[in-house]
Amino acid sequence: MRSTIGAGVGVLALVGALLAGCSSQPDRAVASGDASDAVVASDFDLSRSSIDPKPDLQVDGTQLSIGSAGDGRFVDVDQDAVLLGVSMFNLKTGKALGQAADLPAVSVSFLRGLNSPVYGAIADALKGQRVGDVFTLVVPNVDGADPSSTDGSGAGDVVVIGTVRDSFPARAHGAEQAPVNGFPQVVRDTTGRPGLVLGDEYSSAGAPESAVLVKGDSKETAQAGDTVQLQMTMFDTSAKTRSAKVLQSTWDDGQLTQLKLDDSDDAFLGLMERTLTSVPIGSQVIVHVPTSYQSQVGDLLVIDVLARTPAAE
Repeated sequence: MRSTIGAGVGVLALVGALLAGCSSQPDRAVASGDASDAVVASDFDLSRSSIDPKPDLQVDGTQLSIGSAGDGRFVDVDQDAVLLGVSMFNLKTGKALGQAADLPAVSVSFLRGLNSPVYGAIADALKGQRVGDVFTLVVPNVDGADPSSTDGSGAGDVVVIGTVRDSFPARAHGAEQAPVNGFPQVVRDTTGRPGLVLGDEYSSAGAPESAVLVKGDSKETAQAGDTVQLQMTMFDTSAKTRSAKVLQSTWDDGQLTQLKLDDSDDAFLGLMERTLTSVPIGSQVIVHVPTSYQSQVGDLLVIDVLARTPAAE
């Protein structure tokens, strides 16, 4: 027998805080200051094109002020994925630095791995924040943030106005389900990343369409029309070497897959809609993709269903 992730974890070990979210506010990693208080915003607006300039303010370190407090779960910076709205401005001129955006769902570690002082500061600033917060973050002396620089290399102080739209565990959470004939054993490492234990003669040809591996403990279920946030690993069980068996995985960098559960004439998208609709949030499912679909995603998918946005939203 061989495993695609080496020594696997046979049971789903989850910390209570991961299941329920933080119940009390963690200590903040970034404090407020004169600069962040001077430009703090109480609302997040994707159309905001400028802020009041503060040319005389001196900033020695990163500062964070909360302009409007949310009432959702506290962000677990070690375990969560987040949905953020972000806009950036130059502190001295007040001018926007690029377009404001709603970011795709990512783990907090993904933000730290971007090799960006601004996104690294955002990752630090999320500790102690909760869903619904509107925050203003000032990051000093960022290369490329001076709009008056002719070659784009000048440094400037960056004001980030953002909001925490959602935060949720970045792995499945719930009750393990009994194995289903036709599918291989699924194991997980300590982060929740799945792998397969495959016999030398395994073939997915006789596998059923899908099975629930972990039944999520959320009262919410994915519904038709929802947009769902997913961790997804694509396996090609016919590959000759172990390294080739994982075609692609969101676990590699922490950027999740987003999928709208719509009726579709496309065979693969229809399979996704059938499989994920009515599944409790927090579930992990395994999906068999027939070779006739020619979907380029392999023959088995392991998917963690982590959050939903209803169609009306």
